[in-house]
Amino acid sequence: MNISESKTELRAQHIALRNSMTSSLRDQISGQVCRHAAEFLMLHHVKSMLVYVPFRSELDTWPLITWAWENGVDVIVPRSIKESRMMELYTLHSKDELIRGAYGILEPDPTHASQCLANFVPEIIWVPGLAFDRLGGRLGYGGGYYDRLRDRILLTTQMNEECKPPLWIGLGYEAQLTNQVPMEYHDLRLDGLITENGYIKSGF
Repeated sequence: MNISESKTELRAQHIALRNSMTSSLRDQISGQVCRHAAEFLMLHHVKSMLVYVPFRSELDTWPLITWAWENGVDVIVPRSIKESRMMELYTLHSKDELIRGAYGILEPDPTHASQCLANFVPEIIWVPGLAFDRLGGRLGYGGGYYDRLRDRILLTTQMNEECKPPLWIGLGYEAQLTNQVPMEYHDLRLDGLITENGYIKSGF
């Protein structure tokens, strides 16, 4: 089995696993993960974060988003551009600035939300995924949006020495941990992962 086939099989397994969780269990774990994430933000004095808006059985980030609004942390949310498979970044101030995007996911409404400058780099990027490992491996949905964002941010930080690279940290259920995620050279590797059991620093 090649890497592409391994990814397809692992995606199917973890979508089924995630969907099998009851909504009450997902809510409970999401709250625990978001509390750990908020503690991480406070510990590292983070003032801006990029975070996804949850979709279907993804870990719910709304407790973290609400906490950030209440504690002066800028909330940046991506908008997916289906044609180019790139992401635009917007500062989100309320749920009212969201509309259904290209994939049915709630995304910033470009007519109401404030778009970030092209060279803006958030301090931390919370990354969704289907499966994770302890080496920074992440299995995404196959669109490559976060990989392209990584490349764009890397170029920005290389061109501006005063621009600090962000931390890339996954948010997920402990059940999404697997021994090893099949990775290709272009795949985004995370700095860490937060589950209901706390922060896992990547061991790569």
